[in-house]
Amino acid sequence: MTARPEAAPRRDWATIAAAFAAMAVVVSVWVALDRRPPEWDHANHLERVILCAGDMARGDVSAVLERSSFYPPLVPCLAGLAYRLAPSDTAAAQAVTLLFLALGMSATYVLGRDLVGGAAGVAAALIFVSAPFVVFSTLHFDLDLPLAALVALAFVLLLRTEGFSRVEWSFLTGLVFGLGMLTKPPFAAYVLPPLALVVWRVRTRRAAMNLALAGVVGTALSLPWYALRLVGLPAQIGNRSFRQAAESRHPEIFSWTGLSFYPRWSLVQFGVLAVLVCCIGLVLAVRRRQSFLLVALLVPLGLLTLLQNKNLRYTLPLLPVAAVFAGTGLNALCGRWRRAGSVALLLMGVLQITGTAFGMPPSEILLPGLELPWVVDSRPTRTDWKHREILALIARHSAGGARTVSVVPNFAVFSVSNFRYYALRDNLPLRFQRAWDGEPIGIDYMVLKTGNVGPSWTADKPNRIAERLRTDGDLARVFPTIGAFPLPDGSAAIVRARSIPAVPGARPAALGEAIASGLRRQLPDYARDVEGLRVALEYDDAILQGRVRRLEITATAATVGELRRRNTATLPLHDLRIVVDDLLVNPYSAHGAGRFDPLDAGRVTIERATILTRDFQSFLHGLKDFRRASVSLKDGAMAFVMEQPGPDVEATVRLVPARGQPFALAADRVRLGSVPVPQALVNFVVRNYDPTPGLVSRLPVPVEVGRISIGDDGIRISTDGAGARER
Repeated sequence: MTARPEAAPRRDWATIAAAFAAMAVVVSVWVALDRRPPEWDHANHLERVILCAGDMARGDVSAVLERSSFYPPLVPCLAGLAYRLAPSDTAAAQAVTLLFLALGMSATYVLGRDLVGGAAGVAAALIFVSAPFVVFSTLHFDLDLPLAALVALAFVLLLRTEGFSRVEWSFLTGLVFGLGMLTKPPFAAYVLPPLALVVWRVRTRRAAMNLALAGVVGTALSLPWYALRLVGLPAQIGNRSFRQAAESRHPEIFSWTGLSFYPRWSLVQFGVLAVLVCCIGLVLAVRRRQSFLLVALLVPLGLLTLLQNKNLRYTLPLLPVAAVFAGTGLNALCGRWRRAGSVALLLMGVLQITGTAFGMPPSEILLPGLELPWVVDSRPTRTDWKHREILALIARHSAGGARTVSVVPNFAVFSVSNFRYYALRDNLPLRFQRAWDGEPIGIDYMVLKTGNVGPSWTADKPNRIAERLRTDGDLARVFPTIGAFPLPDGSAAIVRARSIPAVPGARPAALGEAIASGLRRQLPDYARDVEGLRVALEYDDAILQGRVRRLEITATAATVGELRRRNTATLPLHDLRIVVDDLLVNPYSAHGAGRFDPLDAGRVTIERATILTRDFQSFLHGLKDFRRASVSLKDGAMAFVMEQPGPDVEATVRLVPARGQPFALAADRVRLGSVPVPQALVNFVVRNYDPTPGLVSRLPVPVEVGRISIGDDGIRISTDGAGARER
């Protein structure tokens, strides 16, 4: 008795469903056991889940679109929607991850079935779901597994269009293209090579119209997010691919380490046996001239190899196609070899899942000759890294007030990303920042860690801060330790809070003179060629605790900048007056060492300054982002021309008052090359060059600027202000 033809697909789907169900059980058990804090980007994405849930609850679409400069909102907001329906953000995130895993398995099966056959498709789906890095990505909320699923689905739909001859599949292809771009910008890099191959073969008018339909649908869906970032996104991608990679000490592109990274680590990412049968499938694909699959795998892989920034996350979207090649290779084996290979791959897949998720067998087993682990280690851990205890201590100590916390280490499970996520989840009114530079201005609490403080390329600053607190008794005195917690790696977390007792035995007048003298001595770090300097303070007995009601600095001329840094941009100023209200300084370092160590301020106001046109132009050319810019000043505005690859940007910019920041930019008469930009789209273009959001995010205290007027000869800031007693 023979099986009905439709029985085989049902059996295939039943096999895939059973594999997915088993994986869902593994994930559920792992989540129930694991207490490890989310690391870096994982914590950032979970934070966005909570933020997006709040945005959707308020109906704030603009906040959804503007939250991140690089990561689109689709996956976090899907998890945010689930979070609104479920009590746990972790459960919501894992549910969305499992949803995309199911989509990825299904698309991989259909891709293999359509190109090779049902047996190869089933094998491809099982190889995909059991790949060590797929298992790892299923256990940790991120964007790359959803990206892989949508890439595989896009390939399925692209083939179903039959060269864009079918309108319904062309429409769905455009829809998935839009969703893929709303998952992560690199989606285009994986999909465009095979798309170009299909487009090359378009010959009929009908196919061209269907192709246009797909393009319109995909563009319309993704444009609301990308329109805000269209100009600045290429630079971000370039920075992440090369500059940040160099800062993180990734190997050079054409070094042996750089070129061999993905081939070597594919054994860990995909599995040893899977790589073996994938190679067989690749040979067969070349012989059979299966250009679609070859282009879909090899072109993006070559592109990723030529980027200095390398990470297994970046090649995860290639694994569905690699799994199809593996299924093809397995299907090509004959008789007992195929059965033996199937059993071996099935057993290895089970071991890869248990080894990755639970350390059984342990990941410490190394691949012979490569010194690489055989799977990605992601075993659950019950260790407590004390985030909640530390946050609870700070909340009690601050009486629930809004405070700024500097998380000094950049350790994977003990960084600003973890703390910011946990504080948001627990609805604590705390602001977080990374390790501070110079002086801890605006910092209410510090969280430090002994021992390992993070990757070598970020460890210098935490180590420097720890050494400063160890050797500078005056700083340690005003940031006493309020709590210490043992951590699982044998180190300790130290929590310090700003608390300034009055300096014993000091006189207010003498301390005021010491503060003013210290400021004058330290001024060369920030200003040179200073003429007509005057420093005036207003204070009372609270100065003994470092509180100065008003500090006024005036000068007839000065050239300002971060002069301690090399090649820093400097700006000559004339007729300068700066007023600092509610200044807080370290009174102990002023009294004992004559230093001016600022700690906080209620407001800094630039009341008066004049910047000559030529000086402003030179200053702009000294800034990294404006070195290719030219500017002219006239009629209350600045006429900018930004030279860049592609069309230059021209704009007339005015500086206008703004709440919560020194000023804002208002632009008109914007042109991209020779094309005028409609006024409704001006902000979409100018926001990519606007330095004010970044400036505001780096300011530790509120800064205001007086009335700004722009003329042919320069920029003038003016306002009325009261005087102060000179010191």
